[in-house]
Amino acid sequence: MPDFDSIKRRDWTRTYPTREQALALVAMIKSDDWETSSELDRQLKAVTGMEWAEDFGVVAERCFEVFGSPELEAGNRARRLAEVSMRPRKASSTTAAAPADTPSPTPQDAYGFTRRA
Repeated sequence: MPDFDSIKRRDWTRTYPTREQALALVAMIKSDDWETSSELDRQLKAVTGMEWAEDFGVVAERCFEVFGSPELEAGNRARRLAEVSMRPRKASSTTAAAPADTPSPTPQDAYGFTRRA
């Protein structure tokens, strides 16, 4: 006889997303407040309220199966993830060192490497 946990794992109806949850996922992927898919994973439970959800891709695939949102289709989702990951990163709080005004000459026999002082 199966135990309660195995029955719960087979209970797919509890993982069916609602229309509001699917729309929340679409809004998440369209927003500009994330830079990595890990950030989407972390925001997932708070935004959608799905207690079983840990992976944005899994939830987006389930929402696409149920509602057919084009933004959540695997190819479109991958394209959006690539676009976001390829854009310039937000400026960090540390300031970069200013480049030297005059570059030091590289000796011809250094093969492009800087000699130690």
